[in-house]
Amino acid sequence: MNCSIIYYAARRTSWCEKALRRSFHEMGLTVSSAVFTTGSEKLGEELIRAFAASDVVFTVGGLDFNDGRGICEIISQAAAGSRPQLCRRLRGSGGSDGYLLRAGRQLLVMLPDEPAQIEAMTRGALTAYVRAM
Repeated sequence: MNCSIIYYAARRTSWCEKALRRSFHEMGLTVSSAVFTTGSEKLGEELIRAFAASDVVFTVGGLDFNDGRGICEIISQAAAGSRPQLCRRLRGSGGSDGYLLRAGRQLLVMLPDEPAQIEAMTRGALTAYVRAM
């Protein structure tokens, strides 16, 4: 299955990418596109493109912002009118939590920009969930 990655104001992107690619192998995912963006408007555009190409989209970064730039705030506003079937928090170890949002066959996984947390969050239950899709 193909997936897309959007790095949103992420730091350490090359390390995050390596952590994700190791996890993707276990999930049976292949990266079809990866982009970097910093603005909320551009993030929205990239999400639309990513979901047009893939049913699984990962975002990395933007979870630590507490203002209008925060990815949680942006996604909350975008999803307010929809009815997602699943919304779940991915617990981090000592840092930001991640989030999982599913609507139909589309899955959005929002991850922090810390490679160790990415690897911890993408093991186990998330891997089994993605494989089952």
